[in-house]
Amino acid sequence: MDSPKAYLKKYWGYDSFRSKQEAIIGRVLENKDTVALLPTGGGKSVCYQLPALMTAGCTLVISPLIALMQDQVEQMNVKGIKSMMLTNTQALGIQLDNCLYGNFKLLYCSPEKALSTEFKLRIKDLKINRIAVDEAHCISEWGNDFRPAFKQIKNLRKLLPEIPILAVTATATPKVLEDIISSLELEKTCLFQESFVRSNISINTLFTEDKFGTLIKLLSGNNKSGIVYCGSRKMTEQVAKILQHNELSSAYFHGGRTASERKELLHDWLNEKTKIMVATNAFGMGVDKSEVATVIHLNLPSSIENYFQEVGRAGRNGAPAKTFLLLQQNDKNRIRDQFLDTLPDKEFIRLCYKNLCNYLNIAYGEGNELINNLSLSAFCKTYDLNPKKALATLSYLEQEGVCNLIQYNKQRATVKFLLNQNQILELLKDQSETSKVIQGIIRNHHDVYTSSFELDLERIVRINQVSFKTVIHALEQWHKEGNLVLDYAQTDIQIQWLVPREDQYTLAPLLKRLEQHHQVKKEKIEAMISFAFSTETCKQKQILAYFGEHTTENCGRCNALECLPKKQVKTVQIEIKNRIAAELQNGARSLKELDQSIADYTTFEIGESIRMQLSTKELLLTDTNKLKLNI
Repeated sequence: MDSPKAYLKKYWGYDSFRSKQEAIIGRVLENKDTVALLPTGGGKSVCYQLPALMTAGCTLVISPLIALMQDQVEQMNVKGIKSMMLTNTQALGIQLDNCLYGNFKLLYCSPEKALSTEFKLRIKDLKINRIAVDEAHCISEWGNDFRPAFKQIKNLRKLLPEIPILAVTATATPKVLEDIISSLELEKTCLFQESFVRSNISINTLFTEDKFGTLIKLLSGNNKSGIVYCGSRKMTEQVAKILQHNELSSAYFHGGRTASERKELLHDWLNEKTKIMVATNAFGMGVDKSEVATVIHLNLPSSIENYFQEVGRAGRNGAPAKTFLLLQQNDKNRIRDQFLDTLPDKEFIRLCYKNLCNYLNIAYGEGNELINNLSLSAFCKTYDLNPKKALATLSYLEQEGVCNLIQYNKQRATVKFLLNQNQILELLKDQSETSKVIQGIIRNHHDVYTSSFELDLERIVRINQVSFKTVIHALEQWHKEGNLVLDYAQTDIQIQWLVPREDQYTLAPLLKRLEQHHQVKKEKIEAMISFAFSTETCKQKQILAYFGEHTTENCGRCNALECLPKKQVKTVQIEIKNRIAAELQNGARSLKELDQSIADYTTFEIGESIRMQLSTKELLLTDTNKLKLNI
């Protein structure tokens, strides 16, 4: 048999393994229980994909992330490694037969699917050689994104007592690691834990009154790849437009864009056609791009785990990289409003679940494995529900194994022309933008004059080189003018139900865990706030301590005061303090005005000086949020 390195070269194109990969793979090939904690970019997936190639039978990969499983299956098949994922679009029995007789090396599925009765009845027939538990931190109630179904994976062990387990994660505290080992009932396990130190990345926090202005400064003159993370889809679009207006190569990416748009955007970014991707936090997961030089956050992430994963997408090639978290004082309240004030209580969850089942026409006792498309805004409008709380409820139902959510943008339009061919052709002579869209529709569909037909919207958008909004606007205009009948619907969430509707029986177990879920969420957000607004302690040292890795050494790369030479810090602080005092002699000024006036110091340095002087009451805030001297 060829060595692991030979397989690595043949299928992945690399000559050598990263850090602990080779040792982990060696342990896995010995059929021993193993836990691997490899920070983002450490190559976790190779640790189960490569051994799958070298072992007879099929490796079962259990993951909570549908999109990531889909990406990995596609990547493996492109490499010539037969892989498949269990879905709800085909009978499970047929899929398992395909796996059994198709010589697949990797079988991906959610924990809920792996624990289903039918799967457990067939598991002994599938020639499973090992179980890989991806995102293993989901097994712990104290981890990021706890999923109760992960706790039951140990039951598969009883059906396959000789089969080893590999658990992999990128973010786990010591408490979570203990939970992983005990919950999976791993025997004589070996823990491989790579340091969270990223010696080529500088982690910086910048206080600024003008985030967009600071963002442009950071990116201008930098022709390298980067990611800008935003807290909402709307903000990604807004920021991308601002960057484009300032002649910075950028595009926006979020789950609301169509599959074809996302594929094209990702291709352009991976191939350097687009330099800056402005995205929501899910972007980058499973994406293999090593030369990202800059990662910037415009909003606070919901946890240090998420933040570390996102900054970890920079500098994977080992080259120096910089990350920036842009802050304002109001960000503390914003993150609490966004993630804590929208947490649903028990009554809201009961109401939302009942209304959702009624809205989707799911009868009591039915719904198991049913797939529904949902427009969240339309649903919330119908029942007068808070959209953020409704989305938080859906996310909690997913976390508790009631359903799977796929956030995506799907638009469906059915058209029936009310005019005959000659009348339509006469209207199209004006060559307006609307007419061009209608012409494109007629050219690319059959029998348009005789009956109603469903539009291939993505094709129309691509061929006409216009936006979805332009196409829908043209159709709506002709609908209003009485030229056609338009039936248009937009969905942004696909729900795959994993259990039947049983109202109280479905909700009772998860409602018991609600209080702890909320408490963990609060603790993680407060830890993120504390990390972000701490200016004294080295940023890397703070992250290491959070994950249980303690050191007395400062990174020397971030802009925390500990990492600046003491003489320099003191001199700079005195100089900035004097400059601020001089500026305020003529009256109150805003932070933005001071930042512009004191141009030879960074926004961060000026903001830090102001913050320290506010705490000592040397400076005061006016009613209009301006700064003045306390004299």
